[in-house]
Amino acid sequence: MKRLALVSFPALLALLAARCDSAPAARTCTIAPPATDFRLVTVGTNFEDSLGRVVFLRGVNAGTRSKFAPYVPFDFGDDFAGALAAYMDRAASWGIDVLRVPFVWAALEPAQGQDDDEWLSRYDAILDAAWARGIWTVLDFHQDVYAENFCGDGFPAWTLVDPPPPHHDCAVWSTAYETAPVEAAFDAFWADGSEVQAEYFAAWDVMIARYKDTPGVLGFEPINEASGGSEDDDTFSATTFSDFYATWVAHARSLAPTSLVFVEPSGTAGVLLTTKLVRPPGDGVVFAPHFYPLVTSVDQVAPQVQLLANIGAQWNAPTWVGEFGAPDVLDSTLPRMQATFQAFDALGLSGTEWEYSTSVDLWDDEQYSLTDASGNELPVAQAIIRPYARAVAGSSIAQSFDADTETFTLSYAATSGGVTAVALPEKAYPNGYDVALEGGCYDVSSLPGQMLIRADATDAASAPTATTATVSLTITPE
Repeated sequence: MKRLALVSFPALLALLAARCDSAPAARTCTIAPPATDFRLVTVGTNFEDSLGRVVFLRGVNAGTRSKFAPYVPFDFGDDFAGALAAYMDRAASWGIDVLRVPFVWAALEPAQGQDDDEWLSRYDAILDAAWARGIWTVLDFHQDVYAENFCGDGFPAWTLVDPPPPHHDCAVWSTAYETAPVEAAFDAFWADGSEVQAEYFAAWDVMIARYKDTPGVLGFEPINEASGGSEDDDTFSATTFSDFYATWVAHARSLAPTSLVFVEPSGTAGVLLTTKLVRPPGDGVVFAPHFYPLVTSVDQVAPQVQLLANIGAQWNAPTWVGEFGAPDVLDSTLPRMQATFQAFDALGLSGTEWEYSTSVDLWDDEQYSLTDASGNELPVAQAIIRPYARAVAGSSIAQSFDADTETFTLSYAATSGGVTAVALPEKAYPNGYDVALEGGCYDVSSLPGQMLIRADATDAASAPTATTATVSLTITPE
């Protein structure tokens, strides 16, 4: 019988350490950021850039403070440029790549036929500042309960007859949807031959003409959380609303054929997670629901988000969850937001959390922001400060982030010669991180806050059936 050599415990530790040290380290290399147009296209249920990479949009809404004068998402006093820079620098530090930027018609055209040039110049600056930091934007025509005159936002007062004074101090503002004046306002808007709807299309023509070629602007969202007025929601969605979108999408794409259209179902759909809305015909359509289910625990999030993904799959369109969020004062908010982003990872979805404002004055006492009035990050902000795949040069993509262990994994079948970009915000790993990478090399110096990955070339002679390399990445905290 062969005798086993006995090894002391210190010697065993040294042996194991030596074996670990001998394992090949993840290889670094220099990778030039690939040149690409800012526009994206829809390919089935994916967003793709001009290089054919699959793009994942993760970001925030710029936010509740945009709903009332002066209609921007932050307080700025006498220094708009400085406040804007601070706002955007903070957003960029989170690693996000998209902002949903609300605008209300009352800000654009406070008096009929008179656009507000000062507000438009500020809106220009917000979009430009976002793209200067590599953040795409989506223009969102925002309304809640029709107008500020009903304790909401959106439509200008001149579209109403004898409106009450505007205000934004209603803790349960959503109940106003069921009041007679709000129903009547929406009924008038959706009616055949509506003069208000004709003016609405004219307002959108101004915005589309101004921003269709603005770098970083992906496209337009026609209306936020629409109501059918007195019409039953299922009937409204299947008929009136579907017909409206068919007309709107065709009109917008005729004016801006390279811009995407983010088609949001009714406000009720964001609660019930189902809709009778018919996909508008044409290219460039994105399914853009909201996610505010009545009852949500962490373990329910994934199957609930799956319901929305199923609709996007039926539409053969990307699913981009334009809003999801909860008050920052709830202990459940952070784990719910983390679970939502994890569901996006698993299902290959995109989305923007509600919301990001830096303001002393709150709209209807809502406290959903990722920061306080001074810009200090609240605990809920941690959900969005994480790695994720921004643009993947490949297929069979699988990514995940474990919030408890702060471990990010990504695997994909790489496209030959392609460069993959992973968001890697410094705030995600303040004490540093370790990288394990198989099938390629990486560079974290070419683009701030991003890891670029280039797959190894495949050897067709030794593996004639292999057309792509398999890349596997793991990032863990030190």
